[in-house]
Amino acid sequence: MDIAAWIMANYIVPLCKYYTPAGTLTYGLILVVAVAGLYKLLQKLHIKIDRNFFLGLLPFIIYGGWTRALHDHGLGIYGSGAWWWCSPPIYFLIAGVALASLFAGILLQKHAKIKYYYVLLIVGAALLIYNITLTTISNLFAVGIIAALVGFFAAVFFGFHYFRPKLLSLENAGIVVAHMLDASSSFVAIQFFGYYEQHVLPSFLIGLTGPWIMFPLKMIVVLAVLLAIDKYSDDKFFNNFLKIVILILGLALGVRDFLTVGMLAV
Repeated sequence: MDIAAWIMANYIVPLCKYYTPAGTLTYGLILVVAVAGLYKLLQKLHIKIDRNFFLGLLPFIIYGGWTRALHDHGLGIYGSGAWWWCSPPIYFLIAGVALASLFAGILLQKHAKIKYYYVLLIVGAALLIYNITLTTISNLFAVGIIAALVGFFAAVFFGFHYFRPKLLSLENAGIVVAHMLDASSSFVAIQFFGYYEQHVLPSFLIGLTGPWIMFPLKMIVVLAVLLAIDKYSDDKFFNNFLKIVILILGLALGVRDFLTVGMLAV
């Protein structure tokens, strides 16, 4: 197989459909480089990784997953079939819009005394309003099961935080619950509606055990990483930044999977 055919087989053909091992490794490396670059950029811009930064970023996180779901259903401008609405290109597109909004916010904060995160919120909210006009939840069975599962895990982890706050912080509990949204939505979509897992490792494990494996897999991996961050790093900026990255990986995918199956006509 020549280079052109290899690229076609591993990157072009699978786009929007599934991931290959080569694609997974490549996109993973790109993600690491992008995250490292963003970390350095935020430091140079003297942006605090705090609640305001998170609230400004939240609409873009939700928008990313929501837009993927609308693309799956061929709705609005996302139904054009254009490759940039697929994963992973869409996440780089949204990151670019978020960064442009951040730079605009910084300029307005400097010259007009408008907080930078207000600009992020306004731009993100405008994007979400468009998505709302395209969305109809029709699969109440799936929505009900997912809501029950997420509610159960929220009660477990937030309850554990309430009684043992030194062992599980509120922010860590919230991040785990976000990943449980992803696990619950994936489980329901695969178990009841014939969907399949696109990512290589989860797909392999699901093939061996069934979609229920997503629950312990997510809990063990996410909790282990969060607790390791808290234990071995004293850099608050680094810790908060890394935790937001982990949250994005769970919440964006969770929103996408939840809305994809929730909008399914049954």
